[in-house]
Amino acid sequence: MLKVHGVGAVSKPTASKDGALRTIIALKALGGVLFLLIGLGVLTLVNHDIADLAEDVADSLGVDPENLYLLQFLEWLIGISSKQIIAIGFVTLLYSALLLTMAWGLHVGRVWADWLTIGATGLFIPVELYEVVWSIRPTYSIALAINIFIVWYLIRRRIRSSSL
Repeated sequence: MLKVHGVGAVSKPTASKDGALRTIIALKALGGVLFLLIGLGVLTLVNHDIADLAEDVADSLGVDPENLYLLQFLEWLIGISSKQIIAIGFVTLLYSALLLTMAWGLHVGRVWADWLTIGATGLFIPVELYEVVWSIRPTYSIALAINIFIVWYLIRRRIRSSSL
C-alpha cells in the first residue's frame, strides 16, 4: 500500500527495517560527503600553482621526482586553467548533491528517490562493464557488482510495492 505524505509518495518498507536499503543509503550518503569534500578541495586550488602543489605532495610521499608518470601528470597539471578547475569543482559538487539527494530521498521513503537512484546508478553500469572487460582490476568488478545489485534491488522494490 502506498501512503501519501506531503508532496511525494512514501514507499515501503522503510529504511529502518530494511538492511539492504540502509546499506544503499549509507553508500550514497558516504559518496555524497566524499564528493562534497573533493569538490570543495578542488575549488580551493583556484589561482594556485597546482603543479607545484602536486610536486610537493609527491615529494612528501617519497615519489621519485624522475618518475615518468609523475612527470606526465605534472605536465598535464600545468595546462589546467582556473576556469577548468572551477568547472571540475562545480561538477563534483553537483554530483555530491545528487548522491545526497538520493540518500535523503531513500531514507525518508520517497518513491521518486528509488527511480532517481535506479536511473543515476544504472548510467554507470555500461562504463563499469567496459572497464571490467578491458582492464582487469578488482575495484571495477566490485563497483559493477554493487551498482547492479542497487539497480536490481530498487527495481524489485518498486515492482513489489506496485503489486501490493
